Amino acid sequence: MNGLEELMPEEKARKRKGIVHINHDYCKRCGICVNFCPVKNLEIQHQMLMELERCIACKMCQRYCPDFAIEIEEIDAKAVVTG
Repeated sequence: MNGLEELMPEEKARKRKGIVHINHDYCKRCGICVNFCPVKNLEIQHQMLMELERCIACKMCQRYCPDFAIEIEEIDAKAVVTG
């Protein structure tokens, strides 16, 4: 297990620094963003790209998406309310 999988939900929320906005009309599920994400925040599940809510706002997925289907919204991690 890596360190992120061991985090409790509230600890994961505190470390979250971005929200991934996915335009599913543009996304062709090529998986490039999945491979570039350093925290494995993105997965392709049931033929759809999904965010796992642990974005660190590095914007690697946004930068390398060939379809311009991803936009990262930077957030203040202290302001995130989960539940």
